[in-house]
Amino acid sequence: MFSIKTIPKIWKDSAVLGSTIFAVIATFMGVAGISLDSIISNQKWWNRLLVILAVYAFLLVILRVILSLTVRKGITIKIRGISVSIKQGNIFDAKGWKVIPFNEYFDTTVDDVIISSTTLNGIFINEHVSDLKKLKDVIISANEDHSDLKKYKKGNRFAYPLGRIITYEDYMLLAFSHFNEQNVAHISKPEYERCLLTMWKEIRRTYANKPVFLPLIGSGITSFDDIPEKSNLDLLKCMLCTLRASGENINQPITILLTKDVMQEINIYETKGVI
Repeated sequence: MFSIKTIPKIWKDSAVLGSTIFAVIATFMGVAGISLDSIISNQKWWNRLLVILAVYAFLLVILRVILSLTVRKGITIKIRGISVSIKQGNIFDAKGWKVIPFNEYFDTTVDDVIISSTTLNGIFINEHVSDLKKLKDVIISANEDHSDLKKYKKGNRFAYPLGRIITYEDYMLLAFSHFNEQNVAHISKPEYERCLLTMWKEIRRTYANKPVFLPLIGSGITSFDDIPEKSNLDLLKCMLCTLRASGENINQPITILLTKDVMQEINIYETKGVI
């Protein structure tokens, strides 16, 4: 069923701007003593109405295009005073903390079984970790840091609560997904939201007043237990909503970096609607 809530925000804003422009023009015409009859003479009332509607529709489309162009390269919004930018980019080129999702065990074996070499996790380990033993030592000793989220026994292995962050050089390693016996990374929607809330708390604990860069958490190969088809726009909105709901004060810019494919897929203007 049609609902105004289903109309994209960019069209709603275009309609508001179009109505404002029409009101300004009508006011100007009134002050100048110009009437519609003098512009469209010898026309029936319904013809005049059609002309007005056609002009308004044309203006609406023009404004829609203009608003799309304003966010083509990215958008910056404020969430509780925190500057959050959303744009296309490679997280490994970022200058600041870079958040890299891991599974709950913080596995480091890139064999296209445990970790795929094409994932952000695999690329990080294969191309940006010069000393794998050092990384493993950092993960093993992480239980001694100041986080309340301690590792626990899960089966015959140790796992960390989802949302837990372990810092390594200028990276924030995030426990993001569960890992089953078939080596499938998975998470449920409620767990995803709780994970993000915990993640923002952990980022506040560890960011040391440096900028933070994140990928679109959840957009990779991790499957959702209770969502047959995940939406990248919904994932992005969830990241922003949980930041707002977390209440955490982060006094440095946060940047969410999207891949080229995701940037072309979604209209990031819609994220203005979650503020």
